[in-house]
Amino acid sequence: MLWESHPFDGRGGWEGTHLAMTEGIAEKRYCIIGAGASGLPVAKSLAERNIAFDCFEALGDVGGIWNPESPHRVYGSTYLNSSQKLSRYTDFNFAEGLPHYLSAAQAQEYLRAYARHFGLYDKISFNSEVARAERVDGRWQVTLKGESEPRIYDGLVVANGHHWSPKMPSYPGTFDGEILHSHDVKSKEQLRGKRVVVVGAGNSAVDILSDAALDGAAAIHSMRRSYYFFPKMVFGRPTDRFIDLTSRWPLPRSFMRWLYKTGMLVLVGSHKAYGLPAPDHGLFEQHPTACTTYLDHVVHGRVRVHPGIVRLDGKTVHFTDGSAEAADLIVLATGYDLSFPFLDSSYILDAEGRSKLFIHTFHRELDDFFVAGLFEPAEGGVWQLADYQAKLIGSFLVALARDSEKADWFRKLKRDGHPDIGHGIAYQGTAWHKFEIQHYRFRKYMKGLLERFGRASEETVDGAPLPDEKAQQEAA
Repeated sequence: MLWESHPFDGRGGWEGTHLAMTEGIAEKRYCIIGAGASGLPVAKSLAERNIAFDCFEALGDVGGIWNPESPHRVYGSTYLNSSQKLSRYTDFNFAEGLPHYLSAAQAQEYLRAYARHFGLYDKISFNSEVARAERVDGRWQVTLKGESEPRIYDGLVVANGHHWSPKMPSYPGTFDGEILHSHDVKSKEQLRGKRVVVVGAGNSAVDILSDAALDGAAAIHSMRRSYYFFPKMVFGRPTDRFIDLTSRWPLPRSFMRWLYKTGMLVLVGSHKAYGLPAPDHGLFEQHPTACTTYLDHVVHGRVRVHPGIVRLDGKTVHFTDGSAEAADLIVLATGYDLSFPFLDSSYILDAEGRSKLFIHTFHRELDDFFVAGLFEPAEGGVWQLADYQAKLIGSFLVALARDSEKADWFRKLKRDGHPDIGHGIAYQGTAWHKFEIQHYRFRKYMKGLLERFGRASEETVDGAPLPDEKAQQEAA
């Protein structure tokens, strides 16, 4: 199957919806929504396989939530919770001299360097927000904001991210101070000199608490239930790398979880020692929080811990144990809702909000719909796994064009397959645990699929070999 390029229309997109015929086979063009950390490797995967696509990014630069110009950018003091080795793309190393855990600015520069190195900037339409994507007569109609006529595509890849639509709880009573979601807290300047109550116990919550403990008038932590707080380093190496290493050991996972829990008692100690309630769940049944400074602030009294909020009264916050605190600012670090405002979410989610997709990536019936980055690893980074997703998407598209036997094998697999890509435990019924995966198992499974694709994972749609991955790493 041969692919013909069409001239650019001057806006970063391609002219019209021209359907060319080459050797009797219709050329196909795909649409990628988003040029954040998950959309970028998809664009690279399709580009190096000579698969025609348009990539639309609502902002003026790559990076998504790491782009400092984004209204959804991460909190200014945020650092990656995954280490370099388990964060980086498979064929692009981090620059020399960077720390184990990158800052938000370093993360954004890495994504920009990746896009520059692989020539992706010229393949992305910036300041182009998708208003609607609909499947009509077997193809996808994609309408951009500001345009009346839809563009027609043969396939759609959704990579719009999932940390941008705040989940907002409400409480009885009135509060005379300010209430913000962590999404809207961008700088520690917003905390300076204030009595700050942070609700939630995830990574954003402890980041904000750490700054409030140093720069605020008071740092008060409210959590309905306690969590496991992982140190970022164990035995002189990043914790996620230690878990990744031990995940390879041929031991029962129940024993491994016992080993991790015992290690937590040795390295961190019991919750009781910190004056915290014990978790009401097993290790990994809820998403653990990666932190180093939070427990230090607790034992020094710089963070005061309370259970959930029961009501608000003026500038007083009342908690379920009968205690109360005066506050100026309440920060709701309570997570995000999944949102696909441009798309019928039933392509992705079932009635209970769970993923309908094979390995959170492939539609089970349709061969032209894909999602990248919609999963939650308990340890390790999203970017690297999104890179493997991108490689699989590209390999399947090549198989559709050149290898019907491999395409049929994968069609059956994605229709019926339910591989074990988690910790082998029953997760708690929270929204994000519907997307929980284990980094090593997910990565290993996707690598195995790439091996089974064989030549379809190693060649372009023209049959030419892909660039050598090792050489790309050395060049990077």
